[in-house]
Amino acid sequence: MVGPAAETRPRNPADRFGDPGVGWQSGSCDGGSRQSFAGGAAFHFSADAGLSAARQQQFKAHFAAEAAVLEAWSVEENWPPIVPCPPLRIFVSGKYRISKSLVPAWSGDVGRMEFPAWRVTARKAAILHELVHVYFPNANRLLAEGLAIYLQAKLGGNPAFPNFGRSLHAIARRVAGELVPAFVRGDAKRLDDIRLADLDAIATPSPLELRVGRKLYGEDPHGQARIYPIAGSFVQFLVETYGMARFRALYLQSPLVAGRCDAGSRERWTLAYGLSLRQLEVAWKTFIAQDSGGARRPIHWSQSVATMSEQTKRGGVGVNEETGND
Repeated sequence: MVGPAAETRPRNPADRFGDPGVGWQSGSCDGGSRQSFAGGAAFHFSADAGLSAARQQQFKAHFAAEAAVLEAWSVEENWPPIVPCPPLRIFVSGKYRISKSLVPAWSGDVGRMEFPAWRVTARKAAILHELVHVYFPNANRLLAEGLAIYLQAKLGGNPAFPNFGRSLHAIARRVAGELVPAFVRGDAKRLDDIRLADLDAIATPSPLELRVGRKLYGEDPHGQARIYPIAGSFVQFLVETYGMARFRALYLQSPLVAGRCDAGSRERWTLAYGLSLRQLEVAWKTFIAQDSGGARRPIHWSQSVATMSEQTKRGGVGVNEETGND
């Protein structure tokens, strides 16, 4: 995967987002002050957004509610934010095509969040997704997007890209059938052309791209609508099968460093799970290939692995090609 253009430069090349500290409490910041996840957020609505004052207030309230939900999750999971107190600046404009916060963080503009006006109007803005990128950024694009997609689906107060309230696993299963026409339910071997190792090699800020056979699925809406459900489904499978502690151990091995492209070593999977990425991928594909997503248990590689239960299905499983998130 080719990185960003050479002229792209971080505002502060030495800015490293390190591991969270010990003894973190909800809302605590450096210097002993207290601030919630949405504390001190500054909102900027451009004139072309066309949002009424009432709609702007609704968006602010929704934003605060999503931030509170993510904050409660981080406390419950004992996972302190990697970036404790970013200066949140939220921009809403009709000029934006997709939502962004991860790529600005990589470039040194930590806390900048962009939302397309039409998504705010339609109540489809992936607020929690972007907040995950702000507080839990990652240098590995597969993990960064996978966690944000999974938590938006699990905790988000509104349907958003890429699943819009539907089961990530069901959509990933449908996408697998589209990407590999020869795929039939129960035959995971036919999914070999979908190589998660290719996605794992992509470093932030490069977009997720996946080549399946002769076709390349890239950063256009068609490609992202196929890749993002795969990333979200895989992370959901990892978390709900092996536990959040192991996923967190993996996640923290590829910290985001402003201006640096490093997706992490392949060995970090074995360090976190005692299993290779290939083994985990086969287990996920075996689960996805099953006839009924939540009716059977996934095949485990270890007796110590917790059982998996897919979330309740909601609605259909068609692929929505609306523009995505960063």
